[in-house]
Amino acid sequence: MSTVRTVVAADTRFLLREEGGGSTAGVPVLLLHGVPETSTMWRAVAPALGRERRVLAPDLPGLGGSAYAGPYDVPSLVRQLAALVEAEVDGPVDVVGHDWGGSLALGLAGARPDLVRRLCVVNAPYRSVPLLRAAHIPFFALPLLPEIAFRAAGRRAVDAMLALGWRASGSLEPEVRAEYRAAYSDPARVQAMLGYYRAAARPRARAVVTRTRQAAPQSLVRAEAMLVLWGADDPVLPIRTGETVVRDLGSDAVMVTVPGAGHFVVEESPDVVLEVLGDFLAPVLRPPYAPVVPA
Repeated sequence: MSTVRTVVAADTRFLLREEGGGSTAGVPVLLLHGVPETSTMWRAVAPALGRERRVLAPDLPGLGGSAYAGPYDVPSLVRQLAALVEAEVDGPVDVVGHDWGGSLALGLAGARPDLVRRLCVVNAPYRSVPLLRAAHIPFFALPLLPEIAFRAAGRRAVDAMLALGWRASGSLEPEVRAEYRAAYSDPARVQAMLGYYRAAARPRARAVVTRTRQAAPQSLVRAEAMLVLWGADDPVLPIRTGETVVRDLGSDAVMVTVPGAGHFVVEESPDVVLEVLGDFLAPVLRPPYAPVVPA
């Protein structure tokens, strides 16, 4: 059963898409979208996962149909998501996050390991960001200029962001593209989206300017199983970025790449992504996701 409803948790009024019934067996799944998308990005994945478990796909705080006034630093956003999980689920969830959703999934697993059983990060950086490839990140951190650019370009800005990362031969459905255009042409939503980038990029920029060294993150990400799923042809976050995520997560993390797909791998290759997630989220972990126990 598919539903769309509003849930208030912490300081956020979430738009929440849900699949599966309340009595569905299995650990619930939390799906976190990226930019410039909404929870609609999971439309080909969530219903299939919902046949065997409950699936929750919110619009991120301040984006899409969710209302949130900030702040937009990762710890604050993670608190909003943790409150949503605690309000909706009695126990941990399996978390799958793409792009910004992947960064917040990492933050949630690090700050609240009690809420995360398995973790899948999809084309999202962890501790290292290739700024020469992802030049939009420092640009979005600038004052005023990004707002002017979005105001001048209008919905074409969303088209440009999608075109930058899309590499599959198929194209995005017109109605979905229209939804994303509307979601990221609204000034309040643009301001929130830029808040994400500014909160993340400005401390790094300050450290570079002042030549100070940022402290390494204190909390280490831990989960029963960790998967890094990557569109192999991502021009924004190339495959070596995914390899650094695996390295930083440690020996328990497994990487799976999807040839022919770019940054928006969930929408570019949904059948492949669903097959991989089906194996990773299966009730019993199997190789290569199950830890190897020495004989």
